[in-house]
Amino acid sequence: MSLTLRQIAETAAFASARSAFLIESTAAVPDQHLHDYWKCCRGRTMDWLRKLDGLISEASVTPPEHHVQLWKSAEPIIAEVFVTEILTRVWAAILTAADVHRNESTGGPIALHTLKGHTEARNRSLTLMANTLQVPIAKMSQVDRLRRKAERWSDLLIGHLVLNYQLDEFAFESNRSVEFGQSQMREIIAATDEPVWEFVLAGVRLAFSSVDTVVAPSDVWNRGVVRSVLGSFPADSFDGTGTFKSVRRVRIERPQSDSDKVSGALLQTMNADDDRPETRSQLKFSELRRRPAS
Repeated sequence: MSLTLRQIAETAAFASARSAFLIESTAAVPDQHLHDYWKCCRGRTMDWLRKLDGLISEASVTPPEHHVQLWKSAEPIIAEVFVTEILTRVWAAILTAADVHRNESTGGPIALHTLKGHTEARNRSLTLMANTLQVPIAKMSQVDRLRRKAERWSDLLIGHLVLNYQLDEFAFESNRSVEFGQSQMREIIAATDEPVWEFVLAGVRLAFSSVDTVVAPSDVWNRGVVRSVLGSFPADSFDGTGTFKSVRRVRIERPQSDSDKVSGALLQTMNADDDRPETRSQLKFSELRRRPAS
């Protein structure tokens, strides 16, 4: 079954909402899931760069009056790059936060490498839009609005991670992301996390409803990415039907030491609020696996 761009954005929201399951777990993310994620992201990025480079080269020898036709080929690729970056940034922040929480270097280097590749594809997309194709602004405006929307939602979904683990490098605008994180934390402390995240998930569905039926060009790679993300969550994150448990339930069921760590992190948040490599390089998975976090 194919994944739409909206479903990929929704996966990012689910991962963010349940990120505590993975970050606070004593079990490390299995190597197989990390390897699958790295492999699918690398394959997808190489496909993007090959197609985008081809379009840039073709545009340089094509009369401007025919650039609209080239835009029709470029638009779905660029839209996919922008929307799927939400999941790439969210997952990179989650894996890095898990490393920080455990004081180790496991998933962070792999996540950072995949994010760098995605950023390169993003830069090629922007080059194609701004400096290469001579297309009326009205034709590009929809994709540009999608880009800005994806940036805002990325910052919102990693806000609590930026705030609690100082992961500013994963945000488009760190100040905006911290503000989102502070708002989320206040709501979670005041009530429970469930109403907050249900609202966030509904917001993602509404925000990306325009791409609800758009099947991304890299569907095979995207499905592999989503499988590896969801498969990385510990077994105790799910109930008997395969549905995510609530964060509160998992924290109660896990050893008390984990709950104590969470309480300390939330207390620090409250106090703080009061004070107020190139994608084309053929790096091997095993090399990234051994690389220390930076």
